[in-house]
Amino acid sequence: MTQEEINKGSRLIEAIMGSTIKINQDDVKDIPLAFLQPEDMKFHESWKWLMPVVVKIEEDMGHTVLIERNKCKVTTDSGSYEAEEDTKLHAIWQAIVDFLEAEEG
Repeated sequence: MTQEEINKGSRLIEAIMGSTIKINQDDVKDIPLAFLQPEDMKFHESWKWLMPVVVKIEEDMGHTVLIERNKCKVTTDSGSYEAEEDTKLHAIWQAIVDFLEAEEG
């Protein structure tokens, strides 16, 4: 994926996450998105960044995120968004970005 695609995905994710990613672990700090540029966001390369997004989509938005090996599927009332990539992390990121692009449009 290109830096432009990564930045676009980061902006889409930031839009649903708000100004901070809350991480419920004693030894991990929350991530302040409000002070970062899209190219500084690590949703596409860090579990610490991406998993709170999965939780938000499932718990707050009421959708289903299924993860199996290097595949991910986000299912909503209006459809589903699937991705299969070289890594599990990239598959999850891509399915989430595809879902958010559809929601935006």
